[in-house]
Amino acid sequence: MPQAQDLESMLKQQTATLGRLLSLIDAETKALVERDADTLLQLATEKQRVLELVAKVDKSLAEHPQKMQLTQEPLATQVDKAKSLLAECQQKNQANGKLIELCAASVNRLAQALQTSRNVNSLTYDGKGKTSTIATLGNDLEA
Repeated sequence: MPQAQDLESMLKQQTATLGRLLSLIDAETKALVERDADTLLQLATEKQRVLELVAKVDKSLAEHPQKMQLTQEPLATQVDKAKSLLAECQQKNQANGKLIELCAASVNRLAQALQTSRNVNSLTYDGKGKTSTIATLGNDLEA
């Protein structure tokens, strides 16, 4: 029964890899909250590598000649554990995606505010509907 053992070792590897992915996603959440761009870049690279490994092992399991044993005990319990870990990774990754969207929107608002503050003169309309520029920071005040 060496092929069943092979399936078991592949499942153990997949479970360990999914556990690693989960810890990377948790670290990503922390880096997002702390706005740590350097850490986020490192985590993204590692996360991509781990995801590729998950896909590779998944493909090997799907192509395994004894893959029907995955639906039988004791392997079915390990499959359920791996599926549970994967679902948790997906849920947390979606939450991180929403957090990334919020961070991006915040950065865009900040960029717009900085752009507006940078311009000393702003375009406005006079009483006749014509455009004119006025000093927004009171640079034309005389005391």
